[in-house]
Amino acid sequence: MKKLILCALFGIFPLVGFSDGHPALNGGVGTGITIDNQVMEGKSGVLVKNTTQDVWMWDNPPEGFPKATTATCSQFLAFKTGQEQPVGASFTCLSVDPDGDVSISVGAPQPSGRFLITQVAGTGKWEAYNGNQFIGGNDIQVDASTSVYSWKPVN
Repeated sequence: MKKLILCALFGIFPLVGFSDGHPALNGGVGTGITIDNQVMEGKSGVLVKNTTQDVWMWDNPPEGFPKATTATCSQFLAFKTGQEQPVGASFTCLSVDPDGDVSISVGAPQPSGRFLITQVAGTGKWEAYNGNQFIGGNDIQVDASTSVYSWKPVN
């Protein structure tokens, strides 16, 4: 069951993680590498938590913003027992940029198969970008634990 869930997980939901957002940030590209996987089996369902270490590269950051930063993202999926398709998912990404400013972003799947990403907290230069949103998703699934993804502003 665990292998089946992992295959469905990596095939359906990207290892997505982003932070921060503002129309001046035109989007970007990221990489995610799974560093931890936990499966919790219940009576009627299974919960999966994946943790990734990510690198984000912004397409056109404003002056004073880093061109790249790192993040740690946790992806959460719920499955009904015996089902390969998740019944729900979300993710949370935490980032401390090279200048020491922090951000938290969350994401949820959309009917399009992409994810809506929202910055929910930020300090320093990222504080003014709280509430900004992106649409993103997996572009390349390198292997079972590595992906390349991209995001663009919602506006």
